[in-house]
Amino acid sequence: MSLAATPSRTNAPRLDGVAIAAGLATLICAAPAIAVLALALTQNAHAEFGAALIANGAIGTMTLVLAGGAGAVVFGAVAAWLVTLCNFPGRSIFEWALAIPLAAPSYILAYAYASMTWAGGSPIPVNGVWGAAFIYAVGLYPYVYLAARAAFASQSACALEAARMLGASPLRVFWRVALPLARPGIAAGAALACMEIAADYGAAQHFGLTTLSTAVFRAWYAHGEPGVALQISGVLLVAAMLFLFIERSARGRASYAGGSSRWRPLPRYTLNVAASMLAVGFCVALILFGALLPLLWLARLAVLHADVQDIARPFMNSIVFSTIGTIVTLALAAAIAVAARRASSWGKTPLFAAGMGYAAPGAVIALGALSLFGLAREAGWVSGLGAGLSLAALFWTYAARFSAAGVGPIDAGLARLSKGLDASARTLGAGSWRRFAAIDLPIAAPSLAAAALILFVEILKELPATLILRPFNFDTLAIKAYSYASDERLLDAAAPSLLVFLAGLAPIIILARNIERGRAGAHS
Repeated sequence: MSLAATPSRTNAPRLDGVAIAAGLATLICAAPAIAVLALALTQNAHAEFGAALIANGAIGTMTLVLAGGAGAVVFGAVAAWLVTLCNFPGRSIFEWALAIPLAAPSYILAYAYASMTWAGGSPIPVNGVWGAAFIYAVGLYPYVYLAARAAFASQSACALEAARMLGASPLRVFWRVALPLARPGIAAGAALACMEIAADYGAAQHFGLTTLSTAVFRAWYAHGEPGVALQISGVLLVAAMLFLFIERSARGRASYAGGSSRWRPLPRYTLNVAASMLAVGFCVALILFGALLPLLWLARLAVLHADVQDIARPFMNSIVFSTIGTIVTLALAAAIAVAARRASSWGKTPLFAAGMGYAAPGAVIALGALSLFGLAREAGWVSGLGAGLSLAALFWTYAARFSAAGVGPIDAGLARLSKGLDASARTLGAGSWRRFAAIDLPIAAPSLAAAALILFVEILKELPATLILRPFNFDTLAIKAYSYASDERLLDAAAPSLLVFLAGLAPIIILARNIERGRAGAHS
């Protein structure tokens, strides 16, 4: 009987060290969002004022989401179809160059175009709702472009060839075959773009618009109503989680195209001269308005008006904040990704918990962290939010906000890990931490490097959470650009804006140039 009982006890599930660390990481990342939802339901706020502000903010947000999101979807889907399924001059360059606008945050584009208008460089003023919608469309279409391009690249060559053999024109193949097959990928990219629009604070605030994101700051700072700010944050978090659900659902259906495309290159239409000129003009216009024009304008202003001493300290603060935030976030993301691969009982709970923070705006996560610190202060655990605790809250917010951006690449890297390898190491007596250090981390090392680069850039660009939680007189490049732009000192805002823009170029180009390699059977 004892021999029979031994395997049962040996095979009984145990909560190992990595699982405990992953549970703590999941709790850390999800806690601010959960706190916002809980406190939003219990706040006794000014009901009439809060309802009016939420209504105005919701109308403004939906208007921008519909207008800017529609433009991003059209621009991104058409550009992806052109470079994936058509032949025209410069196509190989446009494949990666069309993703460059993603390097610039929306608030940087807003400052650049506003300074052009102010200086008389733009014949058409870029302001108001339609100005913001234009900024979002030309700045966020790469979300749709990258997702749609991956969807087009994974389609069945047989389906496209059959349509061509039946005499369908390129536009008819696009509308009746390629577009329906790529719809899940386009929906995923559209959801990401819409989340970014709903979460944006800098561009909307600069154009004087009332959105849910700007309403959070207005309720808290201008009207002294933190309860209303929490309620607005709750509404915004629920909306962001809805977008996240749509994006995840679309991603889950994104692989229903036929499998034969994995073994043959996709057929491409060779466009005639007129169509080629239109295709080149369309792609050039997207890159010009989404990146080159604002980048060159900012570079011109920075050369003429940059004050090196003025931006030296914010530059160092940005590097330090981004480095520490990347290390903290990467450690939590690695624990969550490993737990999601190993713990079958948890399923995808850690991944969803990480996604909660990524779907929410930085201001909402910052409010959640502040609320939890406030509860700790009431309980007597902390005395006040000094510089040290303020920095801790800021790094916590970074981790909660961006852990999903790190989990994604790490989880993809760990997908190469055979479950048999982990089981063999466990059979040989390797503990959870040893398996983590000797198997998981080496296999995921390239993905860890990619995740670290992405996290560094995301944290460097982050504005609203840093604006709320940074200690006094600790400015970053994003804060410096925002402060100058808020004071209408757009010339002084050029240099920090340019540095934020340039910091995001390398990872965006690397990502775009490697998408085609993700399609099996594609030529490198």
